[in-house]
Amino acid sequence: MKKILLIVLVMLGLNTTQAQVVINGEITNPKNREARFYTRDTSITTKVDLADQFNLTFPLDSAGYITFHHGDETTAMYCNPNDIVYITIDTKQFDETITYTGSDESNYLAWKYLYQEGSSFSPDVYNSTAEELSVSLDNFFSHMIEELDRLKMNDTKFYEAELKWMDQGKEYYLKRHEQVQNVPKAGEAAIDFTYPDKDGNLVSLADFKGSYVYVDVWATWCGPCKYEIPFLIQLEKDYHDANIVFMSVSVDTDNAKQKWIDMIKEKGMGGVQLFASGWNKICEDYAINGIPRFMLFDPKGNVISVDAARPSSEEIREIFDGF
Repeated sequence: MKKILLIVLVMLGLNTTQAQVVINGEITNPKNREARFYTRDTSITTKVDLADQFNLTFPLDSAGYITFHHGDETTAMYCNPNDIVYITIDTKQFDETITYTGSDESNYLAWKYLYQEGSSFSPDVYNSTAEELSVSLDNFFSHMIEELDRLKMNDTKFYEAELKWMDQGKEYYLKRHEQVQNVPKAGEAAIDFTYPDKDGNLVSLADFKGSYVYVDVWATWCGPCKYEIPFLIQLEKDYHDANIVFMSVSVDTDNAKQKWIDMIKEKGMGGVQLFASGWNKICEDYAINGIPRFMLFDPKGNVISVDAARPSSEEIREIFDGF
């Protein structure tokens, strides 16, 4: 009967064996008893036993990136169909200790993360020429290409995917460079903007000529923005007697306006609070595509910086002390 069924399935063109991936591992100092793995379209959770080990097997019909998650830590790995991978990790130094047996691609991704984290390289789209920016990006990515070549992986799909990621990164920063060319530079006149406050009064940047203006472009849904709020509040208190206006411009959409009002009250946010109703003029004029963004303007209405230091930094206090 089984033989007949197999013949029927083959005749119908159905595959009776499905490719799988096996992932086992050991977590030293586990943060909980779960290890989770996310593929492009699904997630799988397995238990970490009392010996701090886990194992799971799940279908994988094509090679691709997988996210490994444990506790509050996340990292990327890459698996091919029928891979058998063994992971070791110590949560006290998560990224520095993770190793993979049976997956050179995953070891490369672990190395790449540490390389990026340890590098002081930051693409300067504001002060570099296009040629200088292109060269600096090529130099940064060249070490990744060398590491890929050193591993001599058989999976050309992964190799090509990583090269594509680098090309997209370079394209992104060169496009950003092009965008910021129209943004006023230090010493040039600021581009004015006008938005309503929570009472509906229209307020403009130009209204505050004669004072320094420190602008925070943010949103209620933005985690890094909310992280800066206590520092911004303290900064405003510490420089209350200085000639500095603290202005926050929310790019929340209209359906989040009440949430914006509630958060201002809940967190005790002072200064000038404006509502931009989405990513519009201020974002276009100052090439803002990520928040929070802090900007600083002088009493004449000229730009000091369109990418100013954050409230949580010591640098911004040094700047304010110099006024």
